Amino acid sequence: MKTEVKKSIEAVKDYLSDLSNSDLVTAHNQMCQNTSRGDDEIYYNDEEFFEMFFSGKVLAAVRAISYGEYNYSDEYVIFNGYGNLKSFNDPADQVDISEIAEDIMENPDDYNIEFEEEDEEEETEETEE
Repeated sequence: MKTEVKKSIEAVKDYLSDLSNSDLVTAHNQMCQNTSRGDDEIYYNDEEFFEMFFSGKVLAAVRAISYGEYNYSDEYVIFNGYGNLKSFNDPADQVDISEIAEDIMENPDDYNIEFEEEDEEEETEETEE
């Protein structure tokens, strides 16, 4: 089921600010895919991540951890600009809500959001102000 949101950039930003960490990561990763910025995606810091990127490459994993800012107990992980790992618990510190909101406005069908129909009265009030 899609979540209904008023169709304004501020309403979308408010919606994004209220998302759970998991849903915010999903929205961020969708924006990364839409903007060809796959290198900026956020991953869960789990065995599946290490198998996907470092399967059979133990030394590469050790290097990425050693030269990065990695903590085994953190929930999320990204690659920094040098291919090293940076882990963290709060994805809100790593994402740009405004950038995601703009992408949602441009590509609403790529997200699980349904925009509410605006009332004519609301439109008139907004244009008069």
